[in-house]
Amino acid sequence: MKKIVIIGGGIAGLAAAYRIHEAIAQDAPVECVLLESAEKFGGKISTMRFDGFIVERGPDSFISQKPQAIELCKKLGLADRLTGTNPDHPSTYVYLNSKLVTMPDGLSLMIPTKFMPFIFSPLFSWSAKIRMGMDLFIPKKKGDDDESLASFVRRRMGEEALQKMAEPMLAGIYASDPELMSINTTFPMFVQTEQKYRSLILGMLARKRQQMIHQAKAPAGKQPFSLFMTLKNGLDEMVETLVEKASSITFRAETKVVSLSRNEDGWDLTLDDGSSMSSDAVILATPAQITARLVEQTTPKVSELLNRIKYVSTATVSIAYKKEGFPHSLDGFGFVIPRTEGKRILACTWTSSKFPARVPDGCVMLRCFVGGAMREELAEQDGDAIGTMVREELIDLMGIDREPVFLKVFHNKKSNVQYQVGHAKLIESVYEELKAVAGLYVTGSAYTGIGIPDCIRDGTKAAEDAIEFLTGKTKT
Repeated sequence: MKKIVIIGGGIAGLAAAYRIHEAIAQDAPVECVLLESAEKFGGKISTMRFDGFIVERGPDSFISQKPQAIELCKKLGLADRLTGTNPDHPSTYVYLNSKLVTMPDGLSLMIPTKFMPFIFSPLFSWSAKIRMGMDLFIPKKKGDDDESLASFVRRRMGEEALQKMAEPMLAGIYASDPELMSINTTFPMFVQTEQKYRSLILGMLARKRQQMIHQAKAPAGKQPFSLFMTLKNGLDEMVETLVEKASSITFRAETKVVSLSRNEDGWDLTLDDGSSMSSDAVILATPAQITARLVEQTTPKVSELLNRIKYVSTATVSIAYKKEGFPHSLDGFGFVIPRTEGKRILACTWTSSKFPARVPDGCVMLRCFVGGAMREELAEQDGDAIGTMVREELIDLMGIDREPVFLKVFHNKKSNVQYQVGHAKLIESVYEELKAVAGLYVTGSAYTGIGIPDCIRDGTKAAEDAIEFLTGKTKT
């Protein structure tokens, strides 16, 4: 019986474990242990439930356009637990010149796909609208060299589109500096659209037409998923159910691996309690710096490459209020703030509008985002300082001058990976070096995508590679 050890119990490691569980159910001659240093599994996915509130410490949803998370939920028997965003309040705002300005209808990320709402929107100046419209005529880029998000947006849509949309929305997803983040690895669909259609606007219009045709062909009564999906009782439902149902996997929390070394037949692991275990294959589902430390003796080149990957700090603040007399209608999903506005928070999600079932009757809940690559020091303050800062900002931004029902600050210190220009080639180099190291695999948000579906896809592939290595059988 061959043995696989997975180090790291975030969603990538859990997805790897579940794929191995499936293989064992199909008579694969392997056994598997997953080791997690924290007291619970799930990594950044962590849900608090109290007094009728559902509060996410980390991500609150996943994107439906990438199917891996939805497919995993279905396998786990959670299809009836999937829920989308509230269709009654779809608007999103940009804070601009001391006002919340509605994003125009038909604006797909930053690409206008409806003429009249875009023309009459106060979000952009007339010169910016003309410049964005020039995308229809600008030739596509030659060559496939990576470039920054900022460079790409300036080239296609202009400076104002970068400042008011791309920086707060697109760079905000990664908590990154748009001047450094790789367009090829963060938003490859833009690169592909430019290469296929030349114009981003023409490409997005073609994509919308294809979606309409697809929806028209869908079976009667089958509703499409909303862009963002979650689970009714919080994303921890996915974690808890997976650990319960992957019964052939041994899950061990509060178990830290302090060293990893080769032996004649495979791998030796030393644990923080002084004990050890051996394995025929190892899947490292840990942040890049931890992985770098564990492989330093075995493959120093991989360690050096992984140490080039940077992480930044962020913080989120979930804050609830009584609904009666609340000074804002919360008629949307929230707002983003361009850096040029000089505010101390990046964005604010109106959780009680986006996911109404996450708050009890008579309350509203907001979620504010702090820090990232360009204001990291704000996220590294203590919790009291961050909470005070956010309350001050909400008075200024939304006129909320009242005592909250609760305020909870969640730190994410050096945990937001940065995909900088050249990231794809860096990861290709890591994979190439690992080909010479039999039975060692890496997975997680540091490699090919930071989202939950990305990590599930990557963890599943690592598991399949490990199974094939040990059994000689490809996936079925």
